Amino acid sequence: MRFLSHLIALLSDSALVLRFVAGRSGAGYGIGRIRKLLFARRIFVNAHRVRSLTTWRQHLLLVDAVFRVPPATPGDVVECGCYNGASTINLSIACAMAGRRLIVCDSFEGLPAPLNDERAVLHASAGGYYKWERGQFLAEGGIDGVKRNVASWGEIGACEFVKGFYAESLPRLAPGPLVLIFEDVDLASSVSDCLRHLWPRLQEGCSFFCHEPWSVPVVALFYDREWWKREIGCDPPGFYGSGNGTLAGLTYSNMGYTIKVNPQRVIAEGESIRHQES
Repeated sequence: MRFLSHLIALLSDSALVLRFVAGRSGAGYGIGRIRKLLFARRIFVNAHRVRSLTTWRQHLLLVDAVFRVPPATPGDVVECGCYNGASTINLSIACAMAGRRLIVCDSFEGLPAPLNDERAVLHASAGGYYKWERGQFLAEGGIDGVKRNVASWGEIGACEFVKGFYAESLPRLAPGPLVLIFEDVDLASSVSDCLRHLWPRLQEGCSFFCHEPWSVPVVALFYDREWWKREIGCDPPGFYGSGNGTLAGLTYSNMGYTIKVNPQRVIAEGESIRHQES
């Protein structure tokens, strides 16, 4: 009976679930449609096991993105900002199924002290603003609490946990390519740390997912040519999903993302796009 109720809940967002189950993601890893349907149910259940700031829909989109990376493309998955580990649980399962490592980065002490100009950030579409303070979103039980949650419902063997604020911890990560980055770090200064240290390692064609598509300071980073040239040495990548974060048809995900591309290769090998008059 519970299994049926879970399926009914999943079908309430049938477009998103159908896209995941019927799509080609996972085929390269030998993950078929029945297995994906069962995993979708597991994602739904796991997302409700612990207090979370993310949703099962977001987890499903992230898992789908992991499964869409070709198996021949080497690299790990990085999560920056895990709170109590709800998204970590589901990403760890996906990484185990795809034979990849999940690197979980968090202070496990809540937010760092926000800069003066980011203590209050407007969320116009919600009719209010976020007031950020040091220590917000402290994981219940700290890093040990997160590990217990992942060990109980996920695949902790696929995980590496990295404790510390990003400006200090990310430069110390072991070198190697990345195939997906998911950040839920709230502060634009923390997002800039994630981009500065992780973007150069992201494989071409792979995605950087952002949990703050509503934040003008955060989204502005993805278009700041001066910052990208100075900090990373390339042009800004732009951003998809600003405002409502729509990633799959009409599905509201409240996430945004960008894709790492080689502009010179696109210009040399891509097709010219012509604007059509209405």
